[in-house]
Amino acid sequence: MADTKTTSMFHGTLTPQDITKYTLFRGVTDYTNLIQFDLYETGYSYLICLEIPTFLERMRALNEDYNSLITNYRHVLEWEFRGAQGIEDITSDPSELTNGITGLNMITKVNEQGGSQFTMNYFERSGSILTKVNELFLRGIKDPKTQIKRYNGLLSQPLGEKTASKTEASQQSRQNSNDRDGSNHLANAIMERAGFQFEIFHFLLIVTDNTGLNVEKAYILACCQPTTANTSIYNVTRGEIGFQEIPITMNGIPIPGRLVTQRAQSFIKYINAHVCFDEMEYGYRVLDTSIYKTEEGSDEQQSQDTSFYDKIENANSGGTNITSSLAIDYAAQESYTNNVRPNVTTR
Repeated sequence: MADTKTTSMFHGTLTPQDITKYTLFRGVTDYTNLIQFDLYETGYSYLICLEIPTFLERMRALNEDYNSLITNYRHVLEWEFRGAQGIEDITSDPSELTNGITGLNMITKVNEQGGSQFTMNYFERSGSILTKVNELFLRGIKDPKTQIKRYNGLLSQPLGEKTASKTEASQQSRQNSNDRDGSNHLANAIMERAGFQFEIFHFLLIVTDNTGLNVEKAYILACCQPTTANTSIYNVTRGEIGFQEIPITMNGIPIPGRLVTQRAQSFIKYINAHVCFDEMEYGYRVLDTSIYKTEEGSDEQQSQDTSFYDKIENANSGGTNITSSLAIDYAAQESYTNNVRPNVTTR
């Protein structure tokens, strides 16, 4: 007989415990056997920035200020992520079967979330990283005073005309990037055309269990656009002192799927190989300093403790290389998969 088994749509997500052999709440509840209460815990998630808008990527080549702002913006969004709101339920609409006197409602339509808004809260940094980049994005999409789209001056030639001057960085990037229309890769420091495909972020939202090792659910938050630059933070009253927590609200659409879950698993493996979650194993920055080293030229040999401290690696100081590009991400994940660290366990 042919094998008719197919891959589950939930393949790759955390497999639940089999609780069919427990009495649960019927009759006496057996509180000595807690395996039956393996409950879902919310509050554990990661955000990966897969792509940034093409015109922002190309603005990075114009000057160091833009490059620093956009790079730090992406880093804050990922590494200070505390959760997102905006995922909606799958719902249904019924139609009535009736004989004219009594009726019965039957589901005839199932509704999945379409375009929506996602909100993430962050503390603004000195230097206004988040507000400045959101302003840069919105002004690039449309000038507030004229409503003309020029990508902050990048789009300055009629369609089809080439710009004579290019930066050295953009010329080098052209050799290493795809030329397909809509690609979010740096190919030219000057935009040659306008289009929605050049104006979107793509994120990967990964919701995990409380170990941070297993995927509960993963979504691509596709075609995201920040809706607000929170310039109201510059309102000031003498004597009112405080930090500014601002909402980053983005329009977008959530996309689930088995391949999305598969990519989320790869990111989780990579994150756990590069981020320390065990306080007792964390390599604090102060241990990386030279205070424990003996002075050069001294007859005193370094002690065993000194050698140990000098070799401690701060696993949290690796930067954002894991999200530099999808191609690099995939290669890094494949490399990690073939060389799994022994202290990283998966189920």
